[in-house]
Amino acid sequence: TDYLKFLNSDKSEVDALFKDMLIPVTSFFRDSKTFDVLSTEVFPALFKNKSAGEPVRFWIAGCSTGEEAYSMAICLHEFLEKKSARIQVQIFASDISESAIKKARTGIYSKAEVQSLSSQRLQRYFTKHNGGYRVNKSVRDMCVFALHNFLKDPPFAKMDLISCRNVLIYLDTFLQKKALSIFHYALNQGGFLQLGK
Repeated sequence: TDYLKFLNSDKSEVDALFKDMLIPVTSFFRDSKTFDVLSTEVFPALFKNKSAGEPVRFWIAGCSTGEEAYSMAICLHEFLEKKSARIQVQIFASDISESAIKKARTGIYSKAEVQSLSSQRLQRYFTKHNGGYRVNKSVRDMCVFALHNFLKDPPFAKMDLISCRNVLIYLDTFLQKKALSIFHYALNQGGFLQLGK
């Protein structure tokens, strides 16, 4: 009980405990085959049914520090460029960690954090910044990062694709079912749900 009193009286200690409990598992183009399947199967199916001027909306639930959202944006940019298509893309990326969202919004990553990127993607989509790299504005503008708890906050709606690759393994069966129900509600008919392995 003394520790609980200490936690209640010291917000910085609560924040430190919260950060220790959250395990950010992310990197650019993690599980690269996933992004290959997106480009060859999922994106063509999504864009086939989109009319001119209709935006494509993605939600990255549990986005951590933004690498997955930016990887998705780069993958989409490359796909649309090959198709010579000008389609509005909205990628909503959310997480419950305020520090993770803050980092994601800046789009600044160390050399170690971008090492999984090909040299072509690094040159094309990033700019050197204070010994690290910053995601270019064209990619950052495709992504909106928000502090959001998808289990209790109102969900995003009318999504074409929802990706939740990091969070479900940390939830018990009841909360997993709740999350899947929320994602089902948030997805457009014919939308895609991308989960972890």
